Amino acid sequence: MVEYYTDAELNSAKKQKKKTLIIYFIVLGVYVAATLAFLIYYLTLPYKGYGDTASKISRIKAGHYSLTAVFVIFSFIYLGIVYKRVRRYYKICVHLSTGLRETTVANFIEYDETLQDKDGVDFKSLVFLEWNKYKKDFYERKVLVFYEKPFPEIPEQANVSFVTQGNVLVSYEILS
Repeated sequence: MVEYYTDAELNSAKKQKKKTLIIYFIVLGVYVAATLAFLIYYLTLPYKGYGDTASKISRIKAGHYSLTAVFVIFSFIYLGIVYKRVRRYYKICVHLSTGLRETTVANFIEYDETLQDKDGVDFKSLVFLEWNKYKKDFYERKVLVFYEKPFPEIPEQANVSFVTQGNVLVSYEILS
């Protein structure tokens, strides 16, 4: 059997997830340090409600407000897009490594480049012609492969034995 998905990808996804969290916490640390610097500078100003002190206070407030706005926008974008996608990819990899697997034999028909979304991860599919023993008829089954990875090289009309987990290709073997 040719392994299309390996457990090394799980380790890679785990490292990627950890790296994205570390980057976010570094940015959070810089934001907290800058906030503390603004606060300490504000507390060391002499108490005068007019003149030079008032302009310094308003500059401190404007700087901190703008820094907070940039940090909040960054947090929504980074955690809502980047980290969310990495976390979902990691979750799919965990399921592929630990979930129940199903072995099937079917005839390969074609590659389908159409972008499909499953649990927040992008996939493309392989189309197989499979026998349904309950309906006693053939049907087309689309087996998902990761969108970033190349398609496995399977000749058309080949008889293929493949292993899936949650309809995602794990390994395959060309029989004829």
